[in-house]
Amino acid sequence: MKKILYLLAIISYFSFSQIISSDLEESFSIVDIQDIYTFGDLPSYIGDINYEVDAYKVLYYTPNENGALVMASGSLFIPINSNCPVPILSWQHGTVVSDLGAPSENISNSAIGIVAASHGYVVVMSDYLGLGSGEGFHNYCHADTEASAVIDLIMDANTFVNLLDIETNGQLFLMGYSQGGHATMATVKELEENFINELNVTASAPMAGPYSMSEAQAEMLNTVYPNPGYFPYIIFAYQNVYNNLYNDISEILRPGFEDLFDMYDGTYSMNDINESIWSIASEIYGIDSTTFTPLDMINEDYYYAYQNNENHPFRLALEENDLLDFIPQSPMRLIHCNGDNDVSYENSVMAFDAFSPFMNEEIFLLDGGGFNHSECAKSSIISAKLFFDGLATFCSETDLEELHSKQKILKRFNILGQVITQENKSLSIRLYDDGSVDKIIVF
Repeated sequence: MKKILYLLAIISYFSFSQIISSDLEESFSIVDIQDIYTFGDLPSYIGDINYEVDAYKVLYYTPNENGALVMASGSLFIPINSNCPVPILSWQHGTVVSDLGAPSENISNSAIGIVAASHGYVVVMSDYLGLGSGEGFHNYCHADTEASAVIDLIMDANTFVNLLDIETNGQLFLMGYSQGGHATMATVKELEENFINELNVTASAPMAGPYSMSEAQAEMLNTVYPNPGYFPYIIFAYQNVYNNLYNDISEILRPGFEDLFDMYDGTYSMNDINESIWSIASEIYGIDSTTFTPLDMINEDYYYAYQNNENHPFRLALEENDLLDFIPQSPMRLIHCNGDNDVSYENSVMAFDAFSPFMNEEIFLLDGGGFNHSECAKSSIISAKLFFDGLATFCSETDLEELHSKQKILKRFNILGQVITQENKSLSIRLYDDGSVDKIIVF
């Protein structure tokens, strides 16, 4: 494994991050990328296979909830031998509890990063605070530290690729799903309010995110929920940030559930936590998983106080992380499925209703239909990338032809797959020595 160690100070009024180290974790050939399309059942129209890709794991500094610099991790996917300036695409991941679920720990399986980089983007993926190899507790759905972790890595990545003789073209695209939708919205807000001289958002696609934490998402407390482990995650994260939700966890969580904190140490998955919650509910309270709601974990006195006090600390924490109080200044595509039973579709409706009357740029709300949260993800991500592709400035056909001119043609085939010696006036296929393929039509 190739390793680069260095210190980079990013001198900016707004950003105090720096990259500590980078590891070249894996390189993907054209053949590797073709296999990702084939075995991942990815439609060919989602991206052109133009470049081989280098994938790095990076460690960098970014502020925590107290403003102290801590180490965070992330990954970068970089198109190899790009001979023109390229856009940046920042992907914000969904809910992760286990450190092994973070993007920097799953580089080999990151179809999003590999496909987009091969098309011609530099792809940036922050693990956020406290996940992957990062320090501290993960501040789940905390807008400020989500945004700062993402922005710092984008700025560091821009400097990093310049050291690799890759120039970026000033375009920045942001997309994320689930918690990543919340992080994307938080990042758009922060960039457009405080970083207009450093980074400009070209377009964004927040997908299936809880933008209304205090209303649309809070209303799901009293519904049968497929991932009840999300609720304690929020409680522990906001206690870590604000330190005023409780003096003792038993004030909020009923007996049996108060020991769940230990399961959020980065070694358990959300499935592990869900199963533990359902087991406690069944064994202690006789509540079956098919009828259990997050509300069944909460002490009645605490919930009563939360409902009847406008200044209750939990209510204020949720309101602090709502993301409906700004007007995006760049094109935005909200994508969500109305059958989502993890993150209420109403979150996206509220965001669209809050933004659309006041936006000068285009905004769309795309309803993906009655699919659930997991089922909706793939089509949503593909839609977001195609939206970006229509706005991105990639290398020209001349630039790509120059790249391919350095390749050696191994064989030519006709549409029946038969080897031919010359290209006739029909469709033919070229196979190059690096494994890449071109479809050629001769008139």
